[in-house]
Amino acid sequence: MSAPAKMKRTVKYKLLTMIASTSLIFASIQPALAAIEIDETDFGPSYETMMVDTVVGKPLQLVTAVAGTAAYLVSLPFSLIGGNADQAQQKLFVEPWDAMGRCLGCTVAEDNYYKSQVADNNIVRIVVDQPSEIIINTNDYVVVRP
Repeated sequence: MSAPAKMKRTVKYKLLTMIASTSLIFASIQPALAAIEIDETDFGPSYETMMVDTVVGKPLQLVTAVAGTAAYLVSLPFSLIGGNADQAQQKLFVEPWDAMGRCLGCTVAEDNYYKSQVADNNIVRIVVDQPSEIIINTNDYVVVRP
């Protein structure tokens, strides 16, 4: 084996080793980042996320919602024949328009948290054992969440 070929092989192995090491480092960091608790004082959208959502996110969501509606209308005859019109409606029409209703700059988790904190005068909430709760709606039905 010549010296240049041996050097190319050595560089190739070093590069491969470096890529594998970096991948393992990132893979081991991922669970550690997932375990970080949310600081409630810093919870919610920041100025930067609100600006990006206003300038980029919401217009793209609007385009996606309109395109999804158009795709749903075009695919409606075929989905009726196939028997999955409800699924097509949910994915192409309902979900994009629901995404438009998310609070400005919020992630899905933040939006769900804020919406769960809204008081509803028709619901009585009884916490039985964390995180279980019984929700009694004044419309005469009971929902038990385990």
